[in-house]
Amino acid sequence: MSMYASSSNSYWDERQKKDEKKSPFLIASIVVLVVVVSAGAIIQNKRNDSSHILTQRRTHDQTNETHWEECESRVNSKQECTSICLPERNSIQRKTMHPACLKGCQDAHVASTALSCRGKVSSEEDLFKEIGGLAYVHCSKFQLVNPKPEVFATCRKYHRAGTKRGFRMGIAAMKEVLDEEWLEMKDELN
Repeated sequence: MSMYASSSNSYWDERQKKDEKKSPFLIASIVVLVVVVSAGAIIQNKRNDSSHILTQRRTHDQTNETHWEECESRVNSKQECTSICLPERNSIQRKTMHPACLKGCQDAHVASTALSCRGKVSSEEDLFKEIGGLAYVHCSKFQLVNPKPEVFATCRKYHRAGTKRGFRMGIAAMKEVLDEEWLEMKDELN
């Protein structure tokens, strides 16, 4: 054996003994570090979750069947259309004009409220594309009632008015539903 071989063997033997002594200490320190980091991440995640709930309010796109039913139940189409049709109640052709007004208004009001509560339409223009064609169907029974064109035209006129009012009331009712839900969530966390 050469002079260099024995010194290198002894060097590596001593080096391996030192590594064996450090090995348990190194493993223990790594385990402690992983536990501390994991605990910190869990605590931080819980803090983020609670503040996340407080700062978020449900949007109209995130509503479901329960919200839609609550929204639609808050809107009273009959009462609204009665107030909309008051001018026709006092008209000369009261027995024909007022029922035509109520029929057109209520049919449109119910349909537009349902569409706006469910978020199916986002503007009055979209709403009239959806419901505008139904004016003829909803008012068709007044097409042959005397005075012929006036009664049918009155029904269609108030169909349009009911459509507008129903859309606005549906949007307002859904906003109330979501605001109440958000306030309840905030109160539960406090």
